[in-house]
Amino acid sequence: MSTPFEPPVDRTPQELVTELRGLTDVHWETVWNGPPLASQGLDEWCAQFGWTPTQFEYVLNVRTQTGGAMTLNAMGGSWAPVQSLRHWVWGEAATSPEDNPRVLAEADRVWPLYRDAVSSVLGAPAWDGAWNSTAFPRELGEFAIPEDVERIEEKDPYRMAYWELGAPGGTLVSLRISPAVGTADGSDAGVVNMSLRVYPRPVEA
Repeated sequence: MSTPFEPPVDRTPQELVTELRGLTDVHWETVWNGPPLASQGLDEWCAQFGWTPTQFEYVLNVRTQTGGAMTLNAMGGSWAPVQSLRHWVWGEAATSPEDNPRVLAEADRVWPLYRDAVSSVLGAPAWDGAWNSTAFPRELGEFAIPEDVERIEEKDPYRMAYWELGAPGGTLVSLRISPAVGTADGSDAGVVNMSLRVYPRPVEA
């Protein structure tokens, strides 16, 4: 599964805890309804969450009070409704295809550190597993989980956990490690990135 990648970042588990604590009082319904246009009060809208807009072409990127970068994703580059909030957490890159096993081993090493950091704020995850789990979820918010064959072949997501929050309207929070194409099969120098995402919780029929 092709995944957009930014240069690997390296925020510590404690920095992730700080970011999550900054999101605990966010009024998510306001976030999901989306921001106004840049000329119609965007700065004021962001300020209520402690955010500063840094880029607003197609997607809205914001800087948090603790220095973190987050992206608010909306359908087709529009402003609203917002489908998810994404925060890049950690990444590792190989120098050659032969270095890919080291990159995946490092992903395995750091995973419990970051997963447990999220759990220290949100509680135990509703689900936590690896790419080869036989009980992998079928979908999560806007993110459609690849079919089993594709997921196992590309090891994407490599690791994933999610939390169900009972805030008004409900939210889903996911933490996952995604490898770039060519990482699993060794056809290219590999890259893995870990991201935290917050989604509206699907309405049950």
